Amino acid sequence: MNGIQVKNLVKTYTTQSTDIILNGAKRPSTTRTVLHGVSVDFPAGKLTAILGRSGCGKSTLLRLIDGTKDAPDSGEIVMPEGWRCALLSPDPYVITWTSVERNVAMAAGAGRTPEERLELTKKLVKLVRLEDYADMTPVELSTGMRQRLGLARVLASQAQVLLMDEPTSALDPISTSKIEELAMELKEKYTIVIVTHNMQQAVRISDHTAFFLLGELVEYGQTEKLFSQPQDKRTEDYITGRFG
Repeated sequence: MNGIQVKNLVKTYTTQSTDIILNGAKRPSTTRTVLHGVSVDFPAGKLTAILGRSGCGKSTLLRLIDGTKDAPDSGEIVMPEGWRCALLSPDPYVITWTSVERNVAMAAGAGRTPEERLELTKKLVKLVRLEDYADMTPVELSTGMRQRLGLARVLASQAQVLLMDEPTSALDPISTSKIEELAMELKEKYTIVIVTHNMQQAVRISDHTAFFLLGELVEYGQTEKLFSQPQDKRTEDYITGRFG
């Protein structure tokens, strides 16, 4: 099999209210289905962008593919045997009290000899263009640099799938371009799925684009074709700004 297969994925969340209404009774719990039977393939060695309005299920899909903290109610996610995922959140975890190099080294330590860990650390720090800041702590870095540090820590897991959840949402244009450049380089070694609200970003860096609306996959295809010749009216309305 080539890449990731998502088959008929359904995810529902139930929220238990703590509000008290008449006679001491609590409000009933609320149930919301975030993904409605989503099926999509993410090809290996490609970068796929996921677009859609807030709350349409994009980030939920990434968490389900990652599989470490959430699972679908039904459906399945199929990957080649031995593949692992690494998830980069919008605010990645870094250790504030130690250096950039030590941050990466601590993430790279599992199952490696000291020599292997040192070699991988040096490689990753250079990959994310932080070799000149290796002795600094995260509090001394810009937001964009911390995002790149978070990416280096994620890559230390040696996963085959890189999931990026709005990695540039809080970054300035220069920092955004650096993350995009890295993503373009990394797709040579990783299968990448990136959630973004930035349609221009999807056009710049992705091979394929998936458009989600209200928990459903509306359209999926090669990025250039999806933006130039959308097959669904809802996709056309979204990319032309008729609805947000």
